[in-house]
Amino acid sequence: MNSNGTDILIIGAGISGLLCATELQRQGYSVCLLDKGRGVGGRMTTRRMQGARLDHGAQFFTARDSRFQAYIDEWMDAGIVREWFRHLPGESEGPGHPRYCGVGGMNAVPKFLARNLDVHCTERVNCLVRNIDHWVAQTESGDSFRADQLIVTTPLPQSLLLLETAGLDWANGDLKRLREIRYEKGLAALVILDGPSNLPEPGGMKLSDSHLSWIADNRMKGISPDVTALTLHATGAFAEEHWNSPDSVRGPRMIGAAELWLGSRVVDYTCHRWGFTLPRNPWPRRYFHKECLNLVLAGDAFGGPRVEGAALSGIETASAIGQLV
Repeated sequence: MNSNGTDILIIGAGISGLLCATELQRQGYSVCLLDKGRGVGGRMTTRRMQGARLDHGAQFFTARDSRFQAYIDEWMDAGIVREWFRHLPGESEGPGHPRYCGVGGMNAVPKFLARNLDVHCTERVNCLVRNIDHWVAQTESGDSFRADQLIVTTPLPQSLLLLETAGLDWANGDLKRLREIRYEKGLAALVILDGPSNLPEPGGMKLSDSHLSWIADNRMKGISPDVTALTLHATGAFAEEHWNSPDSVRGPRMIGAAELWLGSRVVDYTCHRWGFTLPRNPWPRRYFHKECLNLVLAGDAFGGPRVEGAALSGIETASAIGQLV
């Protein structure tokens, strides 16, 4: 343990970083998390708009691993999450697989995890320094954070750029492969209606349109009880094509593609860009560990594109560190 400061510093307070910190803190380590955003959760986020609440990133999560299911059971008992559905329209019947969402929004989960952790938001790290036996992260605010171990869980391209500031040959022959990992861009349209939508239960639907891959009614989902608000997710191809288009161009095209399901008049809309959504070719292991530097890279580029993949990356990272430190 570090008697002079923090044992472990985690950059990125998404689900991977938060679960990693939770596991490590349970093992007795002191852990500090830094995130450039105003809040925790990464793409597990919920937005307020015109009296509505909308999940505009991750829409739900599943659990196929008992370690992640154990956390979900805790969150269910605490009233933080609930089962949203087991089947979408068009899916085959049968027992189905539970899809969970946050009560009041997807950001309920990261907020719950962060409540007992040392998290510093709006702290953008702009430089890393590796000394003989510790790391120092310097932020735009002028603060410095020191720790024995460094874990970086931000989207991999951002992690690689940040590690360049340390001036180390930290990855050796693996750097080329890490740089080859690519993400899809994401684009969401957030749409306010003046009445109910035409979406069938449970209020979410996968689409095979050239513009849209997903549509959800946040009122039917239970997080926007007073206002009907839709979340439209573009396909990766549409997001790429219209990444720099103004909302006045891409918004109406996405809304037009959802016309069949609107059911009421559009009152307002806005668009939100996600620079890093689905990793197309994730790393074959749950993390990248450079033991001689006390450095780990983790997150969805290692765990896979689903919420559970990122969560397991954090859990397995904590387990690996606990066995070695």
